[in-house]
Amino acid sequence: MFVYGVSFTDVHRVVRDVSDALYDGNITVRTGEDRANGAGHRATFTLRAHDATGPGAKGSASVFGKGTGPKGRRRTISACWHTHYDVLAELFARFPAARVMTKIATYTAPTFRDRALETSHLNVGSELFPVTAPDCCECDHTDYVDDFDAAPTSDAMRPNTDIAYFLHELDRVLAEH
Repeated sequence: MFVYGVSFTDVHRVVRDVSDALYDGNITVRTGEDRANGAGHRATFTLRAHDATGPGAKGSASVFGKGTGPKGRRRTISACWHTHYDVLAELFARFPAARVMTKIATYTAPTFRDRALETSHLNVGSELFPVTAPDCCECDHTDYVDDFDAAPTSDAMRPNTDIAYFLHELDRVLAEH
């Protein structure tokens, strides 16, 4: 993810503090770099877990239940949705002028909570076996999603799902072969 208005060193401090306070030190910045320039501080980073069996680690979105991880999922070193939420919440608490861009949303301090909670309803599984990101871990943070009293938008539930477009593209591909 990209963060504007915060240095890579500050990102490390935020992640370390959240990891120590909430995840027994299991979360780290796995990759990233400082990309500061004349426009100001900016950085990229990826959150990972040291131990796939520790707190804050995400299970796969696979439905087949053959793993030893959360709810029968395979264990991964990826950080779960709750971990990302906690890190970004702390980042915005310390740096209210920051802006964070991910593949699914752009966050600022005033919009963070609502947009982040909408992403909790996104399908990270498949169309046949849908699963939400918070369902892929063993975190006991029910207060995140349960406090969200508005129904997610249809765009949040199924991004980029346009049946007419899909059928048109299917016809086009079939016609080419």
